[in-house]
Amino acid sequence: MKVVSLSPSWLEDLSGRLDEGITLVAADPKDAAGTSAAIADAQVILATRFDAAMARSARALELLICPAAGTEMIDRSALPEGVAFVAGIGHEIPMAEYAIGALVALRQRFFAADAALRRGEWMFGYFGSRELVDELWGSSLGLVGFGRIGEEVARRAAAFGMRCRAVTLHPDKAATPGSLVEPPAPLDSPASVDALVEQSDALVVACALSPLTEGLIDARRFHLMRPHAVLVNVARGPVVDEIALFDALSSRRIAGAAIDVWYRYPRTSAEIVKPGDMAFDTLDNVIMTPHSSAWTPAARERRIAYLASTINKHAGTRSRL
Repeated sequence: MKVVSLSPSWLEDLSGRLDEGITLVAADPKDAAGTSAAIADAQVILATRFDAAMARSARALELLICPAAGTEMIDRSALPEGVAFVAGIGHEIPMAEYAIGALVALRQRFFAADAALRRGEWMFGYFGSRELVDELWGSSLGLVGFGRIGEEVARRAAAFGMRCRAVTLHPDKAATPGSLVEPPAPLDSPASVDALVEQSDALVVACALSPLTEGLIDARRFHLMRPHAVLVNVARGPVVDEIALFDALSSRRIAGAAIDVWYRYPRTSAEIVKPGDMAFDTLDNVIMTPHSSAWTPAARERRIAYLASTINKHAGTRSRL
């Protein structure tokens, strides 16, 4: 069985983990002709992007695996009939930890307190201005998306005493017992999304980017949010309207945000790039991180192990036919 990876890193990571009889090769997605030739006789493709042109070339394709958390660049309508599709796993735990950590940092005002104390100013507490910080206990958390990431966030949030609600594209899916105070509502219902936004003290955005969800949290919905509410985005930047988010933060329409996913990315690791058109770096009520919430050794190992297991299982199924 032939497996083609459209990223050289997976070639190295999966080396030695695949069963005998499986050939793993890498193709450069920037080389269209080379990629087309490589995938022509591949039974399995590892890729974060798939389109109709690739589908026409991949005449032997049986299984498409997207190693990334986001699948927005996979055109599922282009998949030939009978081709299976799976997305990578393993990122959920650190992303959930990031979300909870960000909520604690925003509520306890870690960054403001740290910056002030470095100047000798005791901004909060008994010895300073006596201005209060906040806590998560007893507050309401809204989850925009309730897949693997959302479920892991809900488990941890419940342990912090938060009341969790969610909207999801699959409301009929069994929720993690005890993690939500009520069954999840449909994400494709504008009224359900509005209700979640209105009643939440914090929002964690953890849904897939699609035509339905692009710009889902817009200026109108920021005006529905409570003034003390905070937002954490670990999904994709464009799920939250950039200008509306900046305006809500800069005007203190909402209390704060933590952003790990952005509107602009560097093309190389050496390139210096602002992550969006708006000057988020000038705001003191936003935590900015470089799409790194899932970048842990354990998450990487879980993902690689899952990829290898999926490929080996598919090869084993083929050999028994």
